[in-house]
Amino acid sequence: MIRTPAVPQTRATPDAPPAGGGLHKRTLPNGLRVVLSPHWPTPRAAVAVHYGVGFRSERPGQEGMAHLFEHLMFRGSASIADGAFFDGLLPLAGAANGTTHQDYTDYFQTVPAQALEQALFREADRMRAPRFAPAELSAQLVEVAREIRHMRDGRPYGGFPWPLLPQALFRTFANAHDGYGDPEQLGRITPEDCARFFDAYYAPSNAVLTVVGPQGPEQLGDLVERHFGDVPARAVATRQPLGEPAPDRDRLLRRTDPRAVRRAVAVGHLLPDPTTELPAYVANMVLAELTGRPGASSLPLPFTGPVGAGCGFFGPLDAVSPDVLVVTSLLPAGQTPEDFTGRLDAWWSRLRDPLAVASTAGDTVAAARSLAARHRRDHADLQRRCRALGRFELLHGRAELALELPGLLTATTAGQVASAAAALADAHQAVLVLEQGEVRGGPSAATPPTPAPAPAGEPAGPARPTGRPRPVPPLGDGVPPAFDGARETVLGNGLRVMAVPDRRAGLVEVRLRVSLGPAGWRRPERAAALLRAADRAAAASVRAMRLGGELQVSTGGQWADVSAWAPAGEFPRLMGIVADLLDPARLPDASAEPGSGSLRRSPEHRMDGALRLHWLGPQAAAEGAGGETLPALHRALLSSGDAVLVVVGDVSPRRAVEEAARALGDWRAAAPARVLPVLRPLVPAPAGVPDVLALREPSAAAVHLTLCAPEPPREGHGDAARYLATALLGGHFGARLAERCRRLGRADHVMFAARDLVADRARALVRITAPRRSLADVVQDVREETAALAAVPPGREELDTVRQYCAAQLLTAFDSPGLLADALRHTMVSGRGLEWVIRRPRLLGEVPGEAVSEAARTLFAPVTDTVVVLGDVGPAHEVAAELAVRG
Repeated sequence: MIRTPAVPQTRATPDAPPAGGGLHKRTLPNGLRVVLSPHWPTPRAAVAVHYGVGFRSERPGQEGMAHLFEHLMFRGSASIADGAFFDGLLPLAGAANGTTHQDYTDYFQTVPAQALEQALFREADRMRAPRFAPAELSAQLVEVAREIRHMRDGRPYGGFPWPLLPQALFRTFANAHDGYGDPEQLGRITPEDCARFFDAYYAPSNAVLTVVGPQGPEQLGDLVERHFGDVPARAVATRQPLGEPAPDRDRLLRRTDPRAVRRAVAVGHLLPDPTTELPAYVANMVLAELTGRPGASSLPLPFTGPVGAGCGFFGPLDAVSPDVLVVTSLLPAGQTPEDFTGRLDAWWSRLRDPLAVASTAGDTVAAARSLAARHRRDHADLQRRCRALGRFELLHGRAELALELPGLLTATTAGQVASAAAALADAHQAVLVLEQGEVRGGPSAATPPTPAPAPAGEPAGPARPTGRPRPVPPLGDGVPPAFDGARETVLGNGLRVMAVPDRRAGLVEVRLRVSLGPAGWRRPERAAALLRAADRAAAASVRAMRLGGELQVSTGGQWADVSAWAPAGEFPRLMGIVADLLDPARLPDASAEPGSGSLRRSPEHRMDGALRLHWLGPQAAAEGAGGETLPALHRALLSSGDAVLVVVGDVSPRRAVEEAARALGDWRAAAPARVLPVLRPLVPAPAGVPDVLALREPSAAAVHLTLCAPEPPREGHGDAARYLATALLGGHFGARLAERCRRLGRADHVMFAARDLVADRARALVRITAPRRSLADVVQDVREETAALAAVPPGREELDTVRQYCAAQLLTAFDSPGLLADALRHTMVSGRGLEWVIRRPRLLGEVPGEAVSEAARTLFAPVTDTVVVLGDVGPAHEVAAELAVRG
């Protein structure tokens, strides 16, 4: 039987015709190229600006300048005070960032649709007149030096394969030099140097502006003209020549790293120029998929360890020619780099064989379909779509390539892949070997890179911000979250199903979450072992890959999760795979013990696991001692009555429900109905000493804490007040706990508040990471801030700020179908439904400050009575005494 509760029917946000090729392109009089993707079905918008300057634009003595300049572009402009770029973003749950690549630097923002004009204003202001204050430059030099230490110098295998491999493959300075640069050399850069760099490369004619949003093309075009039309045109420095002859011999570069546990090898080959040989380039993408993804080929791979392969150091089509196909591996003990490269050559030679061409035709089709589906999935994401359109327009002159690439991939033949393999097998290669040594480094490349000639046409004088500051435009009209035709359903076996249409990617996203129940909570390692065994028995992840999608099973101790996606046409097969995972008869009649594999859990998962046992009572540790077979454990843990299923994608909700019923309607719990033990009373000792669970980890540099209490049952619209109270205390950018840390100078403290389920009990909690010496201080912080929020209602300004933030935060779930599926799974597990998602913004606006204070008192006043600590701490009674209420 299927029971379908009523769901509000209203205008669709995610369910709208796909954008297809509906791009609008134009060039402004100042030379700025503009790409618009209007009517994108989302309540948020994305803006990206790609500048034609990257690592390969740097001249000798400028190494690292492009990356440093990316940081500086966030530090101030004519109308935005130094360091204030994010001030208008954070209250609206917006995000912004930038990245530096070989041939471009991009800056991008994602914001609610009503804040689109403000995002355009910020980008135009720094394109027109950035500020290079000495104090900001000094601060960013420190930050860049820290990033270099973290990404290249301070971690095992740092710089592998980029930027080390180009030093072996290339000979010109532009292609071979290290784009991170040297912190000491960067420290000599002046604000005047920065102004010259800006004037040389950051002209409108060297940039592409991309906008993706729900607005129409006329509205988007008017906003772009309003803010970018008067940015002055400027000349651009002459581009460095990038041409590289093909290597006339194999090249080898060795480097040492004291922290390299195993020898690593990277092999680089020049790729065809996508401008003139795009089909050949795409064939190399498919070849890399066959080479580096386990299960992508039916032919046995010759490698004895995991191999990664891909086009480009930062992704396919992410650079102009010369670009590189890279194959990497951590070598097993006893295998030499020469052995690996020999096996790789043999693999490519085998793929070029006429007999292999015929036998791998099906593999080629499957690999190409998988790549195409992943591309569509990636570019259904709002921000990724925006960045890809701008990148392809800047580098390859065709934003449309982002939309055409799936078709190019699926049109690739086995013969084209064989030709690509033959070309690689016949060509010389560059090999990077990184192995253990006493010091980090090694000899330079055999032939030093040739310095580039002095830049031609680069302006000699610095550029300075000009013009008066301009006012930030007001917010525009928003686009509320809405659904049309979505269904919430309960199958006859108790499985709750939610189906939402979303046609952005031509795919379907499936999320299944099952509560593990007491048997799983007592020994989460067994649950993890069961999920791995079920995946192997059903060949679930391999079969999903063959459909052109993916499937993963996981657990953090509370739930068993299945996350999967596939092309929409494969939805019935995907549901069949999920059904096979849930069939205990497929499992071998073997022990359910976890064996040698252990469950890797975060500090939060470990603390919650201890709390579950504590709340279940002292008998929990003694129960479930093991001995069950895998089928028996499957029946005990995976119950349809404790599960939710979410389907989001290019399939009608009615059909989604029918397929779910067909595939999972017979799934039932064979074990007796679960009866949870009575929750232990959590009452602190009379002296005010909290109930403490101490998990000792002597090597930990910091302590992790979870302060929590059971949440009383929700009544009426009180959930909205609790939502705001949680955000005000520790759930938004200006939360009380975060402001306290800033006020007291505790930069190494992290605190946030939340609500969730543990042992199927709703709870309120505060998570903390802090130095060990601050253990008592951080608990006192929570006590004082909770008391203040509970005692005095928040003022109107603070309450309006958090209301705005919470309403905007909801919209981030609509950035992609996958994110929407994840968010709806969380909504269903928390006992809510689509009605809550749709009505939440209005409900948040109706809550008075007094109700928020009462909610804070109800939720968070008791949280310091129960404390779970993970770190270098003593026994629980010593920690409890340390945390006793002061005064």
